Amino acid sequence: MPRRDEDFASSNLGFFLFFFAVSCGFTASQELIVSTPGFKPLHRGFLTLSHSAAYVLLAAAELARAGWTWRERTTPLGHYAAVAVLSFVGVYAANASLGYVDYSTRVMFKCAKPVPTMALSTLLLKKAYAPFEYAGALLLGAGLAIAIVGDGAGAKRPPGASGSHFFLAGAACAGASVVADALVSTYEEAKIFSRERAPRPAELIFFTYAIAACWSGAVFVASDEPRHAVAFFRERPSILAKMAASELCGYLSISCVVRMVGRFGATHAELVKTARKGVTLAFSFAALEGKTPGIPHVAGSGLFAAGAGLSVWAKDRKRRRIAAAERRSPRGA
Repeated sequence: MPRRDEDFASSNLGFFLFFFAVSCGFTASQELIVSTPGFKPLHRGFLTLSHSAAYVLLAAAELARAGWTWRERTTPLGHYAAVAVLSFVGVYAANASLGYVDYSTRVMFKCAKPVPTMALSTLLLKKAYAPFEYAGALLLGAGLAIAIVGDGAGAKRPPGASGSHFFLAGAACAGASVVADALVSTYEEAKIFSRERAPRPAELIFFTYAIAACWSGAVFVASDEPRHAVAFFRERPSILAKMAASELCGYLSISCVVRMVGRFGATHAELVKTARKGVTLAFSFAALEGKTPGIPHVAGSGLFAAGAGLSVWAKDRKRRRIAAAERRSPRGA
């Protein structure tokens, strides 16, 4: 079950620094891979399958090292299957968006996840949030929307592509990915981490991505991507090393996310992930893509920073009120 806000902000600096480091490593390596000439036909099924298969192997290695056995499984397979379907939809839609928008734009969309996560937590988990918390989330979303629109106005498109329709297709894929990811975190908190015996993070990753790998494998085989994959890796075998490093960083990042959802709750986890994405977005935007920020980017960043600050302040205010109420209440009441 989630711990209190004070635990969230204290004695976990090393964990969060590690999370930010592996996340930046994953973002940088992924952008380098998907921008490799000739890789674009593989950005849907193959990239989704490679993620799922690598995470299954790494989770199996972690479980084997810990001496885990099948009898120790803590969660019904039906719950893992539900998470697997949502994870597959989220990853596939995110990868599909790369056919229409660049990597930094996709990351901008993912930064909006606290908004649907708060909404889902309110509807499904019956959580209550203070008005300032909702205001902070809305500012986050508004800032990202302004930055995304500005990014879409200057995005490069293939010859013959319709400007607005092309960007809207990418926005729809990225938006579907955001909603699916928010459903994953909320479902995990409601159905998996609320159980008396919560699973190890590696167990959750192993079962969900094993099922997701079956889905993504079927989609990959049914497409024309296998033919492109053979030709691509025959010409560029060295990219396999980059992919291995990328998948390791991705697995470590997901392991951190699973631990945060189980310990702090879906909304807190998404706020930390949003701050992480802000760092990786700045790195991607400036260092990897060499873009020059425009007025929409600056205005959107300002609103985003204001929303993040308001969210932190609102949560600290809520924590202080709860602590004060507990001190005033008689013991044993």
